[in-house]
Amino acid sequence: EKTLERLDPREIISLAYQEFGEHLVMTTAFGYSGIVLLSYVKDTLPQLPVYFIDTRFHFEETLKLAEKLKSEWKLNLIYLSTGFTENELKDKLGPKPYKTNPDWCCHYRKVEPLLDAFSEETVWLNSTRRDQSHTRSKTRAIEIDGRGQLKVNPLFNWTKDDCWNHIRKYDLPYNPLHDQFYPSIGCWPCTHPVDEGGSERDGRWAGSEKVECGLHLNGSRQTSQITTIPLKKFKGD
Repeated sequence: EKTLERLDPREIISLAYQEFGEHLVMTTAFGYSGIVLLSYVKDTLPQLPVYFIDTRFHFEETLKLAEKLKSEWKLNLIYLSTGFTENELKDKLGPKPYKTNPDWCCHYRKVEPLLDAFSEETVWLNSTRRDQSHTRSKTRAIEIDGRGQLKVNPLFNWTKDDCWNHIRKYDLPYNPLHDQFYPSIGCWPCTHPVDEGGSERDGRWAGSEKVECGLHLNGSRQTSQITTIPLKKFKGD
């Protein structure tokens, strides 16, 4: 029986849509892995909702790339943002929460807006890869995260080199900050260049113990039983 682990990204995306239909959505912050996944989505599921969380702290380069691809690739791009004003966030967290309270800053600016957009039935297509960090090293093609959200990770077993080879082969646009030693790009206050040889996510929250924004929780149940096709028999497990 053919397993998801052996399918290419296009096959995984197509299978996920066949199985979950309108419940399938994608998220991206327009990093290079996201660009690779978007290149498959635009050819396979051009009307798929693509969520972009506007934290109000994105680099200008990121915002320009988002608008460029929305226009040129005809993405069904949906901006998400916190319902709080900046003054309300300052009252809650202080004037520079990204320094003094980064976990709650990420929660209000990233996690809460996404969870508000998701339902229990939402199936989350994203570009998480095993080689990005130790916290992601057990990522599977499909899994259930710590919140019980079903996630589909078509690039789970791709490497950094795989992604860049794909970008160069198809001459895909990407964030120019990647050429300035930013391998992983998030909010500008919490993203820094990485020295050659450093880990991909070393530039995120550098100097602190924080390694994740809170969007991607380790699975409460690694779905080893959800690795074969068709998936219908696993629904509701």
